Amino acid sequence: MDAVHDGNDTSLRLWHDSQDRLRIGVENRDTCILFRVEGEIDYLTADAFREHVLSHSEAVGRIVLDLQDVRFCDSSGLGALVGVWKTVTARQGRLVLSRPSPVCQRILQRTGLDAHMLISPTLRHALARIVDGQGGVRPSPLVPNARQDAS
Repeated sequence: MDAVHDGNDTSLRLWHDSQDRLRIGVENRDTCILFRVEGEIDYLTADAFREHVLSHSEAVGRIVLDLQDVRFCDSSGLGALVGVWKTVTARQGRLVLSRPSPVCQRILQRTGLDAHMLISPTLRHALARIVDGQGGVRPSPLVPNARQDAS
């Protein structure tokens, strides 16, 4: 897991599923909770992923999911991401997806969710976006749009 240190780390907890297919690092920040996700979000791990993220973020309104190291995401994984997004939004919180891996970026673009979820191309951008209240649901111009880049 790639680290970005800005002096705001307060703690780091690591979690993995029983088969070690998915690992999540949880960092409490001054401004949000950061989840660094690595591995596969699929039918075997999606429920545990969603429950883990939501159980650690009940009292926090700002969440960043760093998806750079996600190697695989199927429809169950997409459902888990949507479930987290809907729950956070219902709690009047904000969720930013940071550095989606190519597989995550593709699934978000093909489903059109990239037009509804906040997505940031870098972790620093995501951390700044979560703080500055940029809550308008518009994709970052720095994240390629599949509808424009389709080959």
